[in-house]
Amino acid sequence: MQDLLLIRHAEAEEQGPGQGDATRRLTAHGEQQAHALASAFRGFSLPPDTELWFSPKERTRQTAAALQSVLPKLPAIAQPALADGDFPMLQAEWEARGISALILVGHQPFLGDWTALLTGVHLPVSKASLIWLRQGPARMYLAAFLRVDALAILGLTAGSPRL
Repeated sequence: MQDLLLIRHAEAEEQGPGQGDATRRLTAHGEQQAHALASAFRGFSLPPDTELWFSPKERTRQTAAALQSVLPKLPAIAQPALADGDFPMLQAEWEARGISALILVGHQPFLGDWTALLTGVHLPVSKASLIWLRQGPARMYLAAFLRVDALAILGLTAGSPRL
């Protein structure tokens, strides 16, 4: 695989009494974050065999749905291993599929841990962040790390301010 894009879900509601973690939804601000992040993908060049995998938890499902709204041809697949942090299972699956690029929508601390494992770089992965890893000659390297607010500053999101 050439490119691995790791996305942390957007801002989610706090867990209420009697509410399970898996059912937590995005807040109104989180929905805005997810759509701003998704709109940046209009300017990205992704290989035609790129896939979108997401944790089955509701907040990641909603974040992935925002991405699908601008990338409707991407196959979107719920992967329980993203919720469990089972990196070896994910890696075995993507290697078996032989895809060129993969977008994973998941959770902390897993995304940060996997970035460190693959690149040796430790990052503070805030909500609605994008970590773009690219395969180098010996190992993956950090090609980009963008928070959703940085995407707006750079003019990469719909309705973003221009400098």
